This record gives sequence, structure tokens and C-alpha cells, in this order.
Amino acid sequence: MVIEPQWQSPPSVVIVGQMFDASRTLQRVAAIKTMGCPLTCIPITPEGHNYETRPSLVTRIRYRLRVPGDPAGANQAILAAITGNTDILWLDAADMIRADTLRAVKQKNPALSIVWYSEDDMMNPRLRTRWLEAAMPHIDLWVTTKSFNTDANEIPALGVRHMLFVNNSYAPEIHRPYAISPDDKIRYAAPVSFIGTYEEPRAKSVLHLAQSGYEVRVWGNGWDSMKSLHDKLKIEGRPAYNDEFAKVIAASDINLCFLRHANRDLQTCRSIEIPGCAGFMAHERNPEIEGIFREGQEAVFFSNDNELSDICATWLGKNDQRRRVAEAARQRVEELSMDHRANLTRVYNELIRLGKVQGQ
Repeated sequence: MVIEPQWQSPPSVVIVGQMFDASRTLQRVAAIKTMGCPLTCIPITPEGHNYETRPSLVTRIRYRLRVPGDPAGANQAILAAITGNTDILWLDAADMIRADTLRAVKQKNPALSIVWYSEDDMMNPRLRTRWLEAAMPHIDLWVTTKSFNTDANEIPALGVRHMLFVNNSYAPEIHRPYAISPDDKIRYAAPVSFIGTYEEPRAKSVLHLAQSGYEVRVWGNGWDSMKSLHDKLKIEGRPAYNDEFAKVIAASDINLCFLRHANRDLQTCRSIEIPGCAGFMAHERNPEIEGIFREGQEAVFFSNDNELSDICATWLGKNDQRRRVAEAARQRVEELSMDHRANLTRVYNELIRLGKVQGQ
């Protein structure tokens, strides 16, 4: 299924978000560039900062108060970047942007379309800043990967007029089948792997697998306290991004996909990235993900730790069957057009449908 943009010519876009190497904003930037859109990028983090940068005490306090600072000066950069020729201001989870900024750019360019894009559950008040709450009525299209956020009593009840749900997406140039070398196998291989940040339910699950006799390798932040808990549990103590992510997936027999329960997840970016890498995925069960991947054909699902152990017992010895499922999963995300460029096109086409951007 190919998704084509319905515009007369590519719109001019100003995108605001995290611009460091591991960010998904930068993956969307790459996709926008392939579409020929005139593009201006505005970072929301200072140069040299990334996911591993430790926040200062002031930053942590402001986060708890839900009034984050603007350390990269994104609000002023937006005011300078928006011209009468700009078609779209794309806020990629840029939660420090003020309502005053959005009012000012709308006065400067009344035809400007303002898009909010987030992969988090923004009904969680810890994620929804006071600045964002004030800005919400000025956003023309709110795009979310959380299907439940589109319910009338959720984000629309906070003043957003137009909502669009899209599934999570992947970057084909990054999330791809990887031919691992013998050295890669030594560095990344495992019967069972998980890539992601520590959370207590995830920790209990991987420890349960280790105690059940399965070797598990964990990549991500926050896991150091588990380094010596079990000899079959290997905690790498660092994340795996981009090419390393693809190598871990390729070198692992079973790739775990846990959901973030505090985020009410039904799917995550890894739900699509692992199949994009042609990885064999064991995913937490729910109706939404079962509507994307067919059980036993493109992924396997579990509802509790015992089911997860059963998956390992059933599938670890079946190399050919796992390979067929993983290859089918890769085909599935291609058939459903689940890459970043396709999602961007869905957003642009919705703006055209709403009369916010000129169509054909």
C-alpha cells in the first residue's frame, strides 16, 4: 500500500524537536527531506545534549512543576524562522513552546498550519506541561500514536479541534535487515534480547526468564542495579541506537517488546522497528497490536511471564520457523506503509482534507 501526497507542490516546513543523533525527530527530518519539502530545523536541546545527558537540579524541579525551560531558545527561533511562505510549523513533542509564540506566528502568517506530533500519552499530566496546555487551542492538527487519546473525553476535551491517529513508524534506512559479521555475533548475539529503559514490570519479566533458564541480554538505561542478580541475565549498561539497534535485533533469536504501562501503551516505536529489522518479535498482547500483526505468522504475543517463558520454550529451537515469521513481519510493515515518510504523508493529506494546506 503506497501512500502518496495530494499536494500541488511540497509544503515549506519548520520542524521543532530533538535534533541529536539517536532521536526519532531526526529520523522524521530525513524522511521530510526525501519528499522535497523546503525545511528548517529548530532544536529544543542545547548542542551536545542527548538522552544520556543528566538533567540539572533546576531542570528536574521545573519538570516536576510542569514548567520546563527553553534551554535552546526554541521559542525565539520559531519567531525568527516563520515567514509568510511557511506552510507548516511541526512541533515534534516540543512541550516548551508557548501559546504566545503560536499566537505571534499566526499573526505573522495566518495561513500557517501548526501540527503537534507525539508518541507519548499526553493525558498523563507529568508529560503534558503547563505551556502545552495553554498552547493546545492554537494547534491545528494533533497527531498521536495513542489511539485512545482521540476519544472525545481525552485530548479533544483539552481544546484541540482536530485529531489524527497514526500507528508508530520506522526508518527503513536504519531499521533494516542486517547481515551480522562474526564479530557482531560476539558483541550482540543472545537467545533473548530487550532494548529499552528500565521499568519494574520489565525487570521482573527478564529476571523471570533468567530464573527459568534462558539467557537474556538487556540494552538500555537504568538497569545497573540488576547487573549481578543472575548469571543468565546480562545487563549491558548502555543503550543501542541506530545501526547498533539493527545489529542487536539481527543477532538475537527472540526480541522482546514490552509496553510502558504508565504510558497506557498498546504499541511503541519498537513494535514497528523490530519487524522493520526483520526481527522475531515477542510482544505484549492487546487487540490493537493483534490487528497489525497476525499471531504466529508475523509475531508472537504474551500476556504474562509464564506465557513469555512458553514462547521461549517453543521458539528458541526453531530457527527456520522464526526466520519465516521475521521475514513476514518485515513484509507486513512494508505492505501497511508503516515508515516515517508514509506517516508524514498521512499528516499532510489530513491537513489538505481540513483545508489547512493547498491540495491538487
